[in-house]
Amino acid sequence: MKTFTICNSKEEILRVGTCSDKDFKLQAQAGEFIIKGLANQQTQKVVKRGWYRLIVDKTPEEIEAKEPKEKPIEKWPAHITNEQWQDVLDRLSKLEAES
Repeated sequence: MKTFTICNSKEEILRVGTCSDKDFKLQAQAGEFIIKGLANQQTQKVVKRGWYRLIVDKTPEEIEAKEPKEKPIEKWPAHITNEQWQDVLDRLSKLEAES
């Protein structure tokens, strides 16, 4: 069994996987390149060196740039109808009566 990484001409990792030795070269489709070994899309990238491509680690800056940063929860007003608001008030009244 062989492990592989498939990338395109822009060195973007498209998919990774394993296959039998005889099927290795059949994994890449038109316009794709196959590299021996598994790449982690979050922490690694493919770079072209001469006529071949390598899997290398991304820099911390590259990893951070691709990771969506947590956005603070924005405090937007809730838009509810009078009927919905009345239902909330009725439920609160019912809870107060039960306690």
